[in-house]
Amino acid sequence: MDKEIRRTEVEEMLYISEKLEIPFISLSKYEIPSSMIQVFSEKVCRSYQAAPLSKIGPVLTIALTDPLNVLILDELRSLTGLEIHPVVASPTDIINTINAYYHMPSPGDRAETGGAGKTTLVDLESIIAEPLVTKEETDVHKLTNLVESAPVVNTVNDTLFSTLKQGASDIHIECFENTMRIRYRIDGMLREAVQPSKEIQEGFIARIKIMSKLDITQRRLPQDGRFTVDFENRDVDFRVSVLPTNFGEKIVLRILDKGSMKLDLESLGFSPHALEIYQKVVYLPFGMILITGPTGSGKTTTLYSMINRVNSFEKNIVTIEDPIEYNLSGITQVQIKPEIGLSFANCLRAILRQSPDIIMLGEIRDTETADIAMKAALTGHLVLSTLHTNDAPSSIPRLIDMGIEPFLIAGAVSMVSAQRLCRRLCIHCREKYIMNTHELTKKMGLNITQEKLEFYRPVGCAKCNKTGYQGRVAVTEAFLIDDTARQMILNRAPSIEIKRYAQSQGMRSLGEDGFQKALAGETSLEEVIRVTAEF
Repeated sequence: MDKEIRRTEVEEMLYISEKLEIPFISLSKYEIPSSMIQVFSEKVCRSYQAAPLSKIGPVLTIALTDPLNVLILDELRSLTGLEIHPVVASPTDIINTINAYYHMPSPGDRAETGGAGKTTLVDLESIIAEPLVTKEETDVHKLTNLVESAPVVNTVNDTLFSTLKQGASDIHIECFENTMRIRYRIDGMLREAVQPSKEIQEGFIARIKIMSKLDITQRRLPQDGRFTVDFENRDVDFRVSVLPTNFGEKIVLRILDKGSMKLDLESLGFSPHALEIYQKVVYLPFGMILITGPTGSGKTTTLYSMINRVNSFEKNIVTIEDPIEYNLSGITQVQIKPEIGLSFANCLRAILRQSPDIIMLGEIRDTETADIAMKAALTGHLVLSTLHTNDAPSSIPRLIDMGIEPFLIAGAVSMVSAQRLCRRLCIHCREKYIMNTHELTKKMGLNITQEKLEFYRPVGCAKCNKTGYQGRVAVTEAFLIDDTARQMILNRAPSIEIKRYAQSQGMRSLGEDGFQKALAGETSLEEVIRVTAEF
């Protein structure tokens, strides 16, 4: 009867193996190395009906009765930190194997085999496998209860909605030895929020991970996810990044609130000269428009505003992003995935075969991408992209350093612009003051004819949460590439010469544009100096 049951099981397993294209193994004919017995405890093997067979590099081969059970595979992957390669075995074979290899010796046997300086299999289980497995199982059970508890649910909800009400762009959740800290980034600056109890740390982090569809049992590797909440009748996306630290996991949530995003060039606060250039180049039939600046300087918002301006049924507009920050109606958006070979360069090649009119490239990161983008701009496409340089004129030498030929740059690039974001002074509490121009000239090296100038400084009130600032304004410099500039590019002129020429054609530098905004009371001199590092 037992043989008949075993034959039936084997036939079923062979059928599963054939359908799933997963190898079948007869464990009764396989000798498991002793090193494999130490991978899991007997309790884990019986619980998951699993038998470890071999390890080659980072890959662990395990016999399972249910090789498609992703929960079991995730648990085993989490316990070992290895990639799991499943094979199929019958339930009877796995049980017999566990009984044979995890046979518990009697106390007398243990005394005979466990002499001085030696560790028996039973001792090794008690020292290594059992405590780790028991702790993991206890943690998962504990977390499952914690994430649904009222203190955790309420604290997470309060954190998310409080951030949205204050107009923050990021939430930073940090774990220290005895405390847990939450900070909000508002108008580019981090501010401390109400600190939750350290006792709910694990539940708080687990709830964020569950909302983001991340693995709550994985605490040793970084993870990335995303979730959406309904806030004031609109969907707000949260992009989640989890990083393991020595006292827990740090989570940073990037808030992507399309409802609060103004995709309009006029609302970005550009100076009249810069705005005029933007309004001109966005309607060009071909060429390249480059926006430069550090992370968080509003480059993506500017690009979105530009393509939103020209978005119509007559235009085929495609974006390549990493990641896609906002979903734009009527525009094809592609998320790159380097891990599967979908890089900026590969994606750009594919898009060029789809008859695009306008291409928005999230960032030019390498020579290959830059070369393809330049040639696309020369062959009838309008290409918008970003680059990491300190100012607009230095974009040209940067492209040359990347290996792009000057004649390609001169022919393709139509405009380069640099931008920063300054905090905007709160109009409800800003305070006017007079500065002596002699002091200003001495500090900043500016040539000013007036004896005194009026500026504004932050004070702080209930409207701006006592900071003196509310919102941000763009500080920009925009350089339109004309025939003279093209000749300078062909001659490989240094960036300082290109900058002098651009200023002679009316371009304000970042510092000069910020200074004018400070004179107009939009921001403070301190903010301009902090953001532009000029003067």
